[in-house]
Amino acid sequence: MATFHCVTTLVETLKGHWQQYRASGDFTLFVEFTVSLNSLIEHLADRHLPGLARTAQELENTALALFGDATRHPLAPDQINAIEGKFFRLLDELKRHEDPPLPSRRHSDPFADEADDAGGRRRSVLVVAAAEHPWLKALGDQLASFGFPPRIVPWFGLTADEPAPLAILCLPDLPDAWPANAVAAIGELRARFPASHIYCLAVPAELESIVRLQRAGADTCVPVASGSADILVRLLDLVREDETEADRVLVVEDSPTASVLVRRALSQHGIDSLAVADPRRLLEAAASYRPDAILMDMYMPFCSGVEATAALRQMAEYQALPVIYLSSESDIAQQVEALRLGGDQFLTKPVNPVVLAAVVKTKIARYREMRRSGQHDGLTRLLNHSTAKMRLGQRVAEAQANGGRLAVAMLDIDRFKSINDTWGHPVGDQVIRNLAWLLRGRLRSSDLIGRYGGEEFIVALSGTDLADAVAQLDRIRQDFAMLPHSHDGGVIHATFSCGVAALADHPSAAALIGAADDALLEAKRSGRNRVLAAGYSISHS
Repeated sequence: MATFHCVTTLVETLKGHWQQYRASGDFTLFVEFTVSLNSLIEHLADRHLPGLARTAQELENTALALFGDATRHPLAPDQINAIEGKFFRLLDELKRHEDPPLPSRRHSDPFADEADDAGGRRRSVLVVAAAEHPWLKALGDQLASFGFPPRIVPWFGLTADEPAPLAILCLPDLPDAWPANAVAAIGELRARFPASHIYCLAVPAELESIVRLQRAGADTCVPVASGSADILVRLLDLVREDETEADRVLVVEDSPTASVLVRRALSQHGIDSLAVADPRRLLEAAASYRPDAILMDMYMPFCSGVEATAALRQMAEYQALPVIYLSSESDIAQQVEALRLGGDQFLTKPVNPVVLAAVVKTKIARYREMRRSGQHDGLTRLLNHSTAKMRLGQRVAEAQANGGRLAVAMLDIDRFKSINDTWGHPVGDQVIRNLAWLLRGRLRSSDLIGRYGGEEFIVALSGTDLADAVAQLDRIRQDFAMLPHSHDGGVIHATFSCGVAALADHPSAAALIGAADDALLEAKRSGRNRVLAAGYSISHS
């Protein structure tokens, strides 16, 4: 579903709740309006529309300040006007930036029409910098190589008809120097392009400068020590639509009424849930449902929520799973003791639905990030060796069960030891990162990409036969050979060799890896900088 189609649906729901509240003044409808607004903010943030999310947050802050309780409603006319003024401004900005969605990328041509994956916006990048800035040449070349065609404009040199870019990169005239006029220019860019992501490069590592730029509208401040290379992975993260699981919450609550209210609040924020009334079913439900968080009532039949949590923590797989207590308990000492015995958060009933959803989503995000850090390689952000092999096994099982196609490739950077010995390990690390970023940019989000070890990578292409996989990886090989790797001493180029095997010929994960690795070794022996299929010899220039 296209981004703005989703936004339109959320906005229509939001407008409906507001109109119903205006007509009746019912506090329950004001709660519905605020919850719907919070869902819209999360959707805009998830879709990398930071300026629009910020405008929506201003409206949410106004609404939350007037939340109170039922006795404060209906709101006074001046309070109604304050909300509607910001509401209409948000609607105007959403309408102004509602672009028609572009066609999805083709598997064989991931940069077709230079369309990105985020809401139909183009992959264009606006670089705001002085014409003589020393980073411009290398930064422009790298952006173009990774499929982000840059348009360079001077500070205060934007034309009136400048189209909204995916991202805006702002380079100060001097590193660590963000004078007042540059900060003001960031504010003007934010007002003009609320749907674009604004990066400020070469920001000093001090709180005052970062806060000033954030207040002006910057979304990301890149430290001066990171140089310009770090921006590439950030842009790839911005446009890449990784498949995400729905948030899953296990609600352990013996009261049917309380359970319905909690699950309804979660559902309004796109959070899936499963209710368990008897805590004795906790371990069984956790094993089958695999929740990302648990909402635990404090007082239930058979055992307390604290006792249930203590039992849960005996299992290694649940030791880090977030547990949020729900209770009318107001004794601070009891709350502290409950947290000490295994809980992560304590919410007092009745829970504000906006606060409930915010706490749940925050806990889930941190839990998933912790799991993710253990499954991904620190240098490239790709899957690490063990996780890649495990997921390949899952892909093989799925393909075999569905009669589907699957191809696996092993890639290795040519003469990598010579790169390290000649230019140093930091340059070698950059070459590894550049290949990782190129793979991420050129392959589908559904493809498996992992760092197998050192300078070696593994790729699994679902729904792809041997010939198509070889052709696609060979295009990537050619592009990588032309990719400049900048460093203090200038620019170097590197190549990789690759072996490919298909599930149709090698019916297990181990056999696929072994056959692809054998083909890789043959590619190395036969001259490097080539892609060979297992059992075949493919000639290349």
